[in-house]
Amino acid sequence: MRWKKIQASNATILKWFLPYVVIASLQYQFTKDGLNYASPFVLMAGRYIVVGLIYYFVGGRKIPTDREALKVAVFASASTLLWVVGLQYVSPGDSAVLSYTMPLFSIPIAYFSINEKVSLREVAGAIVGFSGVILYSITLSHGSLLAGAILTILNAIFWAAYSVYYRKLKDRDPAPILTTQFLLGSIPFVVGSFFFPKINPTLNFFVDFGYIIFFMGLVQYFLWNKLLRLGRVGKITTMAFAVPATSIFIGAVLSSTLPSLLSIVGAITMFVGISIASWQREKYQPTFIESQKAK
Repeated sequence: MRWKKIQASNATILKWFLPYVVIASLQYQFTKDGLNYASPFVLMAGRYIVVGLIYYFVGGRKIPTDREALKVAVFASASTLLWVVGLQYVSPGDSAVLSYTMPLFSIPIAYFSINEKVSLREVAGAIVGFSGVILYSITLSHGSLLAGAILTILNAIFWAAYSVYYRKLKDRDPAPILTTQFLLGSIPFVVGSFFFPKINPTLNFFVDFGYIIFFMGLVQYFLWNKLLRLGRVGKITTMAFAVPATSIFIGAVLSSTLPSLLSIVGAITMFVGISIASWQREKYQPTFIESQKAK
């Protein structure tokens, strides 16, 4: 008997998740380097405006201004602002690890704001995955300013909030929502650019800026939005622990040095947490004709 799927399978989610991990793992290095040539406000103002205009034309020239769309814009803009300002003070590795405290916040936010049920497996996966982040963070430089760490963790809270609202708006066309997110979300960065107008348009700047616009602004947000439409917030955000784990590997390749034993243990622990949270049996239901035949 053939069965009809009633939810996205792990294979389907993985198809969208793998490119997201690669792109997200590199965003810290490119953005950190870009901050050498432009202030965080100029860098993100350019990103938000260009990406917003692209989504505006792709999405049928619509800018929804309902309460839910505006919440996404506010949460996303606040998250980006806190992240990029904090990145001035902490290393890309510190930023990746601290940012991925996000699943710990997304699970309760999803539960209380959109009444999304959370399984014990997802809670356990988040706890195990975060313990891996802690193990890895022990090996990082501890010279980062406390202010940078606090800003990055606050970014994780707002990132969790707009991820939940992505999930809440899963039945709406994503392009107009992203248009509102980027165009209206650009306002604080544009205002900040008048006070911090630093920009040095070198070749390296345009390489970094190109990655920030195309991969971080267009592809990454599209993939994240898609993933949150395919799976529950608890599962998808916990799977995202793969990003700081992958950052360990990328850092090792770029520096041509092997990570420490504690880093390896931390990475393995992150992936264990991902496996716990994302494992599921495929659920099927028979079609009406098939159920009649079965009788």
